[in-house]
Amino acid sequence: MKRKFLFGILVLSIFTISGFSHGTEKHDNDKKKVVQKKEQPLHDNLEKSLEIKKASKEKEIVLKNKYKKINKEYLQNIKPIFEAKCFNCHSNTTNYPFYYKIPGIKGMIDKDIKEAKKHIDFSKDFPFISHETPINDLKSLNKIGQEGGMPPLKYIIAHWDSKLSKKDKEAMIEWTKNAIELLGKD
Repeated sequence: MKRKFLFGILVLSIFTISGFSHGTEKHDNDKKKVVQKKEQPLHDNLEKSLEIKKASKEKEIVLKNKYKKINKEYLQNIKPIFEAKCFNCHSNTTNYPFYYKIPGIKGMIDKDIKEAKKHIDFSKDFPFISHETPINDLKSLNKIGQEGGMPPLKYIIAHWDSKLSKKDKEAMIEWTKNAIELLGKD
């Protein structure tokens, strides 16, 4: 019993001493080398920050000017096409057909318009209200001009004059091509 007690004290002493010590490390001879970061003067950092903000502001102005140029062309040549062929579903100026109030039809039309406007809404001119970037909207419109797909067949059946003519498609393709090229320039 006495042996167990002495053994317990010995083990406890070893753990206590080792718990508070750092082993054989010697700290008194260690001189940590502190690498001091050379700080740039505050006015240099401020100057760089102002330069970045100025460059960002300049890019924003350039982009807005590009959008204005694209929108001007849109308003002159493309918006009339979209008003005649696309606005019933892709804007806030829907002209509902006489059969709109028929139960079931109304719900289907409302759902289609909601879905269409979720993709792209021409109500505010260019850049359009969309879930995409303006350049991606232009690429999608270019693809529609080249491959078709809009308006959907079920809409064309009920509105036979809504189909895009060859001339409409060519104008769309030309406008989107020029706009994409303009936005791609720095």
